[in-house]
Amino acid sequence: MWKERLEEIRQEEKRYGRDINCGISEEEAGTFIKAVKVELGIALPEEYLKILRTINGIEYNGFILYGVDEPLLNEAPNQHINGLIDCNKVWYENEWQKQYLF
Repeated sequence: MWKERLEEIRQEEKRYGRDINCGISEEEAGTFIKAVKVELGIALPEEYLKILRTINGIEYNGFILYGVDEPLLNEAPNQHINGLIDCNKVWYENEWQKQYLF
């Protein structure tokens, strides 16, 4: 279901001359997995990684999917990415929020 909705968003963005982000490569996934483990001390869910292999983050109509932080990417994304590591570091400034992955 999410893939169909993503395709609708892709087509809508294309009408305005914008491209959404591509998915991450296996190399980028490996780098990201290691960085998240070091920086946040967690293992990423495989379901999340599957989505990132299709689209590396998106901000659309109030919805934000955090992606791979830009310094960890081999190529610049088409659209700005809210990086999972950087955003969670901000959330984790409040101790009680460390129980969550945002």
